[in-house]
Amino acid sequence: MENPTLEQEIADIEQRLAQKKQELNKEQLHTVVKEQIQEKLPEYQPLTSPAPASNAPQDQSLLTTPTPIAEPPSYLSNELKDKVQELVNLAFSKSIKEAIREVLKLNNPALIDSFHDVLVDQLYNTLLERGKLKKIN
Repeated sequence: MENPTLEQEIADIEQRLAQKKQELNKEQLHTVVKEQIQEKLPEYQPLTSPAPASNAPQDQSLLTTPTPIAEPPSYLSNELKDKVQELVNLAFSKSIKEAIREVLKLNNPALIDSFHDVLVDQLYNTLLERGKLKKIN
C-alpha cells in the first residue's frame, strides 16, 4: 500500500470534519426540539439520545431515492406508532407547538419520547431536502 499524499490526507481530514459538522447539526436539532417540548413540560428528559451518524461510507443509491420517513422505535405498539406519525403529521401541517400540545395531553412518556425522535429525524430529512444542511457522502 502506498503512503497517502498530503492532498489525500487533507481530503480525508476535510471529509472527517464535514462528517463531524453533520453529526453536530443533528444533535443541535435534537436539542432544539427537546427545548420546545420542555417549554410545556419542564421535567421532560429524552429516554434516548441522538445516535451519532455512522462513519461508514454511505450507499450511493440512497442519494437518488426519496427520503424515507423515520420510523418510531420498534418497541412501540402499532397503535402508538400510528399516533406518533399522526402527531408528526400535525407538526408539519399546522405547527410543532400544536403537535407538542397534543402529545402532552396524552401524558405518555414513551409516546412523547418517540414523537421527539421521529420529529427530529423527519425535520432533519426536510432540512437536507431544502439544502439547509448538506448530506455527507
